[in-house]
Amino acid sequence: MTVKVKISKTIGDYVAMEVPAEEAVNIINILQDGLGRGGEDTRDAIRMIEHFETFYDMMRRKFKEYLTPRKDIGDILKKRVLIDKIKLLKRDGNRFVEIIFDKSIGVEEVLNILKNNSIEVKEG
Repeated sequence: MTVKVKISKTIGDYVAMEVPAEEAVNIINILQDGLGRGGEDTRDAIRMIEHFETFYDMMRRKFKEYLTPRKDIGDILKKRVLIDKIKLLKRDGNRFVEIIFDKSIGVEEVLNILKNNSIEVKEG
């Protein structure tokens, strides 16, 4: 089965990617290896995705739209942060994760890495 992701740009010029929750951890690892970024932020985001139901319920209870993973100050200063925030979604019984990347990451970088790893990308 081919993995399909949707890539877009947000208002603040951040790159956003929507991916099925089952594939999110794998794709984060691929991007982390390809970009050479990520540390505490990716570990915390993966923890949130692996415990999807718990964090989804917490988001709804606290009326939060996004979850912000912890970031190491050293990673911020060295510009090694990969994930700015994530959003957990449920649509028609399916679970999705919207990943907002750090502002310094360009859409072309993400597209090239995903396409080189045989991941089908839908832009828009």
